Amino acid sequence: MTTSTPTGRTKVDLKDPADLLAAIPYLLGFHPEDSVVVFGMRGPDRKRQGLIMRVDLPPSGLEHDQARDLAGRLALTGHTGATVAVVGGGAANKAGRPPRRRFIRRLEASLAEYGIPVMHPVWAPRIAAEVRWGCYREKTCGGLLPDPRDSVAAAIVTGAGQITRASREELERLFDPVSPETLARRADLLTRMADPPWNGPDLVQAAVAEVNAALARADGGDPAITDDQAVRLAWALSLVEVRGACMLTAAPADSPLARTAEDLWLTLARELPAPEAAEALALKAHAAYLRGDMATAGIALVRAGEADPGHGLTKLLARALDAMVPPSDVAEVVLRQRAEGTPEISLRRSGGTG
Repeated sequence: MTTSTPTGRTKVDLKDPADLLAAIPYLLGFHPEDSVVVFGMRGPDRKRQGLIMRVDLPPSGLEHDQARDLAGRLALTGHTGATVAVVGGGAANKAGRPPRRRFIRRLEASLAEYGIPVMHPVWAPRIAAEVRWGCYREKTCGGLLPDPRDSVAAAIVTGAGQITRASREELERLFDPVSPETLARRADLLTRMADPPWNGPDLVQAAVAEVNAALARADGGDPAITDDQAVRLAWALSLVEVRGACMLTAAPADSPLARTAEDLWLTLARELPAPEAAEALALKAHAAYLRGDMATAGIALVRAGEADPGHGLTKLLARALDAMVPPSDVAEVVLRQRAEGTPEISLRRSGGTG
Protein backbone atom coordinates (compact mmCIF):
# COMPACT_ATOMS: atom_id res chain seq x y z
CA MET A 1 0.00 0.00 0.00
CA THR A 2 1.35 3.42 -1.00
CA THR A 3 0.43 6.68 0.67
CA SER A 4 1.43 9.89 -1.11
CA THR A 5 1.05 13.13 0.79
CA PRO A 6 1.58 16.67 -0.49
CA THR A 7 3.21 18.76 2.21
CA GLY A 8 2.37 22.30 1.22
CA ARG A 9 0.35 22.85 4.39
CA THR A 10 2.82 21.45 6.92
CA LYS A 11 6.54 22.12 6.57
CA VAL A 12 9.15 20.00 8.30
CA ASP A 13 12.89 20.52 8.73
CA LEU A 14 14.51 18.09 6.32
CA LYS A 15 17.93 18.85 7.81
CA ASP A 16 17.13 17.63 11.33
CA PRO A 17 16.59 13.85 11.24
CA ALA A 18 15.18 13.63 14.76
CA ASP A 19 12.54 16.32 14.13
CA LEU A 20 11.77 14.79 10.76
CA LEU A 21 11.15 11.35 12.28
CA ALA A 22 9.02 12.82 15.09
CA ALA A 23 6.79 14.61 12.56
CA ILE A 24 5.99 11.51 10.47
CA PRO A 25 2.78 10.37 12.25
CA TYR A 26 1.28 13.85 11.94
CA LEU A 27 2.22 14.19 8.30
CA LEU A 28 0.72 10.80 7.42
CA GLY A 29 -2.27 10.89 9.77
CA PHE A 30 -1.26 7.70 11.58
CA HIS A 31 1.73 6.06 13.27
CA PRO A 32 3.36 3.85 10.62
CA GLU A 33 4.81 0.42 11.28
CA ASP A 34 7.32 -1.47 9.11
CA SER A 35 7.29 1.33 6.57
CA VAL A 36 9.63 3.39 4.44
CA VAL A 37 8.78 7.07 4.18
CA VAL A 38 10.35 9.07 1.36
CA PHE A 39 10.44 12.86 1.60
CA GLY A 40 10.84 14.40 -1.84
CA MET A 41 12.76 17.62 -2.47
CA ARG A 42 12.41 19.94 -5.43
CA GLY A 43 14.42 22.66 -7.12
CA PRO A 44 18.07 22.80 -8.19
CA ASP A 45 19.10 23.52 -4.60
CA ARG A 46 16.77 20.81 -3.21
CA LYS A 47 15.32 23.24 -0.68
CA ARG A 48 11.66 23.08 -1.73
CA GLN A 49 9.65 20.40 0.00
CA GLY A 50 7.84 17.99 -2.30
CA LEU A 51 5.70 14.92 -1.77
CA ILE A 52 5.87 12.35 0.99
CA MET A 53 5.45 8.71 0.06
CA ARG A 54 4.90 5.90 2.55
CA VAL A 55 5.03 2.26 1.52
CA ASP A 56 5.13 -0.99 3.41
CA LEU A 57 8.66 -2.36 3.68
CA PRO A 58 9.06 -5.00 0.95
CA PRO A 59 9.41 -8.68 1.77
CA SER A 60 12.65 -10.43 0.95
CA GLY A 61 13.15 -10.74 -2.80
CA LEU A 62 11.07 -7.69 -3.70
CA GLU A 63 13.46 -4.97 -2.53
CA HIS A 64 14.60 -4.16 -6.07
CA ASP A 65 11.05 -3.86 -7.45
CA GLN A 66 9.95 -1.65 -4.56
CA ALA A 67 13.01 0.57 -4.94
CA ARG A 68 12.52 1.04 -8.67
CA ASP A 69 8.83 1.86 -8.21
CA LEU A 70 9.56 4.54 -5.60
CA ALA A 71 12.37 6.02 -7.68
CA GLY A 72 10.18 6.18 -10.77
CA ARG A 73 7.40 7.96 -8.89
CA LEU A 74 9.78 10.61 -7.55
CA ALA A 75 11.35 11.16 -10.96
CA LEU A 76 8.01 11.52 -12.75
CA THR A 77 6.89 14.21 -10.31
CA GLY A 78 9.91 16.45 -10.72
CA HIS A 79 11.86 15.73 -7.54
CA THR A 80 15.57 16.43 -7.39
CA GLY A 81 16.46 14.90 -4.02
CA ALA A 82 15.07 12.75 -1.23
CA THR A 83 15.35 12.00 2.45
CA VAL A 84 14.44 8.43 3.40
CA ALA A 85 13.18 7.23 6.78
CA VAL A 86 12.58 3.61 7.72
CA VAL A 87 10.22 2.98 10.64
CA GLY A 88 10.38 -0.54 12.07
CA GLY A 89 11.72 -3.32 9.95
CA GLY A 90 13.44 -5.12 12.80
CA ALA A 91 16.02 -4.28 15.44
CA ALA A 92 19.47 -2.77 15.12
CA ASN A 93 22.32 -5.30 14.99
CA LYS A 94 24.92 -5.79 17.74
CA ALA A 95 26.99 -2.96 16.32
CA GLY A 96 23.97 -0.66 16.46
CA ARG A 97 23.49 -0.53 12.68
CA PRO A 98 19.89 -0.16 11.45
CA PRO A 99 18.01 -3.01 9.74
CA ARG A 100 17.00 -3.09 6.07
CA ARG A 101 20.36 -1.79 4.86
CA ARG A 102 20.12 -3.85 1.67
CA PHE A 103 16.84 -2.21 0.73
CA ILE A 104 18.25 1.26 1.38
CA ARG A 105 21.20 0.49 -0.90
CA ARG A 106 18.78 -0.65 -3.60
CA LEU A 107 16.70 2.49 -3.19
CA GLU A 108 19.72 4.80 -3.35
CA ALA A 109 20.93 3.04 -6.50
CA SER A 110 17.51 3.27 -8.17
CA LEU A 111 17.19 6.97 -7.34
CA ALA A 112 20.73 7.60 -8.61
CA GLU A 113 19.66 6.30 -12.04
CA TYR A 114 17.36 9.34 -12.25
CA GLY A 115 19.96 11.71 -10.84
CA ILE A 116 18.14 11.94 -7.48
CA PRO A 117 20.51 11.79 -4.49
CA VAL A 118 19.43 10.59 -1.05
CA MET A 119 20.40 13.30 1.40
CA HIS A 120 19.67 11.51 4.69
CA PRO A 121 18.74 7.83 5.12
CA VAL A 122 17.60 7.37 8.74
CA TRP A 123 15.83 4.77 10.89
CA ALA A 124 13.78 4.42 14.06
CA PRO A 125 12.13 1.26 15.41
CA ARG A 126 8.97 3.30 16.12
CA ILE A 127 8.02 6.95 16.53
CA ALA A 128 7.82 7.82 20.22
CA ALA A 129 9.63 10.00 22.74
CA GLU A 130 13.05 8.80 23.90
CA VAL A 131 13.26 6.06 21.23
CA ARG A 132 16.78 5.73 19.86
CA TRP A 133 17.15 6.49 16.15
CA GLY A 134 20.11 6.03 13.83
CA CYS A 135 21.56 6.71 10.39
CA TYR A 136 22.44 4.30 7.61
CA ARG A 137 25.69 6.01 6.64
CA GLU A 138 27.38 7.34 9.75
CA LYS A 139 27.82 4.98 12.70
CA THR A 140 28.01 7.91 15.12
CA CYS A 141 24.84 9.57 13.80
CA GLY A 142 21.77 9.14 16.00
CA GLY A 143 20.21 9.96 19.32
CA LEU A 144 16.89 9.96 21.11
CA LEU A 145 13.68 11.15 19.47
CA PRO A 146 11.93 14.18 20.93
CA ASP A 147 8.29 13.82 21.94
CA PRO A 148 6.34 13.74 18.64
CA ARG A 149 3.49 15.60 20.34
CA ASP A 150 5.78 18.63 20.68
CA SER A 151 6.64 18.81 16.98
CA VAL A 152 5.62 21.69 14.73
CA ALA A 153 3.70 19.23 12.55
CA ALA A 154 1.73 18.06 15.60
CA ALA A 155 0.80 21.63 16.50
CA ILE A 156 -0.38 22.43 12.98
CA VAL A 157 -2.34 19.22 12.47
CA THR A 158 -3.93 19.25 15.92
CA GLY A 159 -4.76 22.94 15.60
CA ALA A 160 -6.62 22.18 12.38
CA GLY A 161 -8.80 19.70 14.26
CA GLN A 162 -7.32 16.62 12.58
CA ILE A 163 -6.73 13.40 14.50
CA THR A 164 -3.59 11.30 14.19
CA ARG A 165 -4.41 7.62 14.53
CA ALA A 166 -2.37 5.05 16.42
CA SER A 167 -2.02 2.86 13.32
CA ARG A 168 -3.21 2.46 9.76
CA GLU A 169 -5.51 -0.32 10.97
CA GLU A 170 -7.24 2.13 13.29
CA LEU A 171 -7.73 4.50 10.36
CA GLU A 172 -9.20 1.69 8.26
CA ARG A 173 -11.67 0.78 11.02
CA LEU A 174 -13.32 4.19 10.62
CA PHE A 175 -14.77 2.84 7.37
CA ASP A 176 -16.23 -0.35 8.82
CA PRO A 177 -19.92 -0.60 7.84
CA VAL A 178 -22.83 -0.78 10.22
CA SER A 179 -24.50 -4.10 10.95
CA PRO A 180 -25.14 -6.50 8.05
CA GLU A 181 -28.82 -6.56 9.03
CA THR A 182 -29.11 -2.78 8.59
CA LEU A 183 -27.38 -2.86 5.22
CA ALA A 184 -29.52 -5.76 4.01
CA ARG A 185 -32.69 -3.95 5.04
CA ARG A 186 -31.69 -0.79 3.19
CA ALA A 187 -30.56 -2.72 0.13
CA ASP A 188 -34.01 -4.29 -0.02
CA LEU A 189 -35.67 -0.87 0.25
CA LEU A 190 -33.52 0.50 -2.55
CA THR A 191 -34.22 -2.52 -4.75
CA ARG A 192 -37.98 -2.10 -4.33
CA MET A 193 -37.90 1.68 -4.94
CA ALA A 194 -37.94 1.91 -8.73
CA ASP A 195 -38.68 5.66 -8.83
CA PRO A 196 -37.06 8.62 -7.03
CA PRO A 197 -38.54 9.39 -3.60
CA TRP A 198 -39.48 12.98 -4.51
CA ASN A 199 -42.44 14.34 -6.40
CA GLY A 200 -42.30 17.42 -8.60
CA PRO A 201 -40.61 18.53 -11.80
CA ASP A 202 -37.18 19.47 -10.39
CA LEU A 203 -35.60 16.25 -9.27
CA VAL A 204 -32.13 17.74 -8.81
CA GLN A 205 -33.29 20.55 -6.53
CA ALA A 206 -35.25 18.09 -4.41
CA ALA A 207 -32.18 15.90 -4.09
CA VAL A 208 -30.00 18.90 -3.20
CA ALA A 209 -32.50 19.86 -0.50
CA GLU A 210 -32.19 16.33 0.88
CA VAL A 211 -28.41 16.64 1.15
CA ASN A 212 -28.66 20.13 2.68
CA ALA A 213 -31.08 18.82 5.30
CA ALA A 214 -28.68 15.99 6.17
CA LEU A 215 -25.80 18.48 6.50
CA ALA A 216 -27.91 20.66 8.81
CA ARG A 217 -28.75 17.65 11.00
CA ALA A 218 -25.09 16.60 11.17
CA ASP A 219 -23.96 20.13 11.95
CA GLY A 220 -26.57 20.31 14.70
CA GLY A 221 -25.18 17.21 16.39
CA ASP A 222 -27.56 14.63 14.94
CA PRO A 223 -25.46 12.33 12.71
CA ALA A 224 -27.84 9.34 12.97
CA ILE A 225 -29.26 8.07 9.68
CA THR A 226 -32.67 6.41 9.53
CA ASP A 227 -33.62 3.88 6.87
CA ASP A 228 -35.75 6.47 5.07
CA GLN A 229 -32.96 9.05 5.14
CA ALA A 230 -30.43 6.49 3.94
CA VAL A 231 -32.57 5.58 0.94
CA ARG A 232 -33.25 9.23 0.05
CA LEU A 233 -29.59 10.19 0.32
CA ALA A 234 -28.52 7.19 -1.75
CA TRP A 235 -30.89 8.37 -4.47
CA ALA A 236 -29.58 11.94 -4.17
CA LEU A 237 -25.92 10.97 -4.53
CA SER A 238 -26.73 8.81 -7.56
CA LEU A 239 -27.56 11.96 -9.56
CA VAL A 240 -24.53 13.29 -11.44
CA GLU A 241 -25.50 16.93 -10.86
CA VAL A 242 -25.85 16.39 -7.13
CA ARG A 243 -22.57 14.53 -6.87
CA GLY A 244 -20.83 17.38 -8.67
CA ALA A 245 -22.33 19.85 -6.22
CA CYS A 246 -21.21 17.67 -3.30
CA MET A 247 -17.64 17.67 -4.63
CA LEU A 248 -17.59 21.46 -4.47
CA THR A 249 -18.08 21.34 -0.71
CA ALA A 250 -14.49 20.11 -0.32
CA ALA A 251 -13.00 23.49 -1.22
CA PRO A 252 -11.80 25.38 0.70
CA ALA A 253 -10.73 22.35 2.72
CA ASP A 254 -10.69 24.15 6.08
CA SER A 255 -14.23 25.55 5.89
CA PRO A 256 -17.04 24.43 8.25
CA LEU A 257 -18.95 23.18 5.21
CA ALA A 258 -16.02 21.03 4.05
CA ARG A 259 -15.56 19.46 7.49
CA THR A 260 -19.26 18.76 8.03
CA ALA A 261 -19.72 17.39 4.52
CA GLU A 262 -16.71 15.08 4.81
CA ASP A 263 -18.08 13.71 8.08
CA LEU A 264 -21.43 13.11 6.39
CA TRP A 265 -19.81 11.24 3.49
CA LEU A 266 -18.03 8.96 5.96
CA THR A 267 -21.29 8.32 7.83
CA LEU A 268 -23.06 7.44 4.57
CA ALA A 269 -20.13 5.27 3.48
CA ARG A 270 -20.78 3.14 6.55
CA GLU A 271 -24.57 3.34 6.45
CA LEU A 272 -25.25 2.52 2.78
CA PRO A 273 -25.10 -0.91 1.15
CA ALA A 274 -23.05 -1.71 -1.93
CA PRO A 275 -23.01 -0.49 -4.63
CA GLU A 276 -24.61 2.75 -3.35
CA ALA A 277 -21.88 3.18 -0.70
CA ALA A 278 -19.36 3.81 -3.50
CA GLU A 279 -20.79 7.29 -4.10
CA ALA A 280 -20.24 8.36 -0.49
CA LEU A 281 -16.83 6.67 -0.35
CA ALA A 282 -15.67 8.50 -3.47
CA LEU A 283 -16.84 11.83 -2.01
CA LYS A 284 -14.98 11.05 1.22
CA ALA A 285 -11.86 10.20 -0.79
CA HIS A 286 -12.15 13.40 -2.78
CA ALA A 287 -12.54 15.54 0.35
CA ALA A 288 -9.56 13.87 2.03
CA TYR A 289 -7.51 14.27 -1.14
CA LEU A 290 -8.12 18.01 -1.31
CA ARG A 291 -6.95 18.54 2.26
CA GLY A 292 -3.82 16.46 1.62
CA ASP A 293 -4.79 13.37 3.64
CA MET A 294 -3.76 10.72 1.13
CA ALA A 295 -3.87 7.85 3.60
CA THR A 296 -7.58 8.38 4.21
CA ALA A 297 -8.20 9.03 0.52
CA GLY A 298 -6.48 5.80 -0.45
CA ILE A 299 -8.45 3.71 2.04
CA ALA A 300 -11.74 5.26 0.89
CA LEU A 301 -10.90 4.55 -2.76
CA VAL A 302 -10.10 0.90 -2.03
CA ARG A 303 -13.43 0.52 -0.24
CA ALA A 304 -15.26 2.32 -3.06
CA GLY A 305 -13.71 -0.01 -5.63
CA GLU A 306 -14.86 -2.99 -3.60
CA ALA A 307 -18.40 -1.60 -3.37
CA ASP A 308 -18.62 -0.82 -7.10
CA PRO A 309 -15.68 -1.94 -9.26
CA GLY A 310 -16.89 0.12 -12.21
CA HIS A 311 -17.41 3.40 -10.36
CA GLY A 312 -16.15 6.21 -12.61
CA LEU A 313 -15.21 8.86 -10.04
CA THR A 314 -13.36 6.26 -7.98
CA LYS A 315 -11.27 5.24 -10.98
CA LEU A 316 -10.51 8.88 -11.82
CA LEU A 317 -9.38 9.73 -8.30
CA ALA A 318 -7.36 6.51 -8.04
CA ARG A 319 -5.46 7.43 -11.21
CA ALA A 320 -4.80 10.92 -9.84
CA LEU A 321 -3.58 9.48 -6.54
CA ASP A 322 -1.35 6.96 -8.28
CA ALA A 323 0.17 9.74 -10.42
CA MET A 324 0.55 11.93 -7.28
CA VAL A 325 -1.40 14.81 -8.81
CA PRO A 326 -1.24 17.72 -6.31
CA PRO A 327 -4.51 18.46 -4.46
CA SER A 328 -4.44 22.03 -5.77
CA ASP A 329 -4.68 20.71 -9.34
CA VAL A 330 -7.59 18.44 -8.43
CA ALA A 331 -9.35 21.32 -6.66
CA GLU A 332 -8.89 23.57 -9.69
CA VAL A 333 -10.61 21.06 -11.96
CA VAL A 334 -13.53 20.65 -9.56
CA LEU A 335 -13.98 24.37 -8.90
CA ARG A 336 -14.47 25.05 -12.60
CA GLN A 337 -17.91 23.50 -12.16
CA ARG A 338 -18.97 26.42 -9.97
CA ALA A 339 -19.16 28.68 -13.00
CA GLU A 340 -21.23 26.16 -14.91
CA GLY A 341 -24.44 26.40 -12.88
CA THR A 342 -23.88 23.51 -10.48
CA PRO A 343 -26.63 23.50 -7.80
CA GLU A 344 -25.53 24.76 -4.39
CA ILE A 345 -24.86 22.49 -1.43
CA SER A 346 -24.71 24.69 1.66
CA LEU A 347 -24.55 24.57 5.40
CA ARG A 348 -27.57 26.38 6.83
CA ARG A 349 -26.90 27.65 10.31
CA SER A 350 -28.70 30.06 12.54
CA GLY A 351 -27.40 33.50 11.61
CA GLY A 352 -26.25 32.65 8.11
CA THR A 353 -24.86 30.17 5.64
CA GLY A 354 -21.58 28.32 6.16
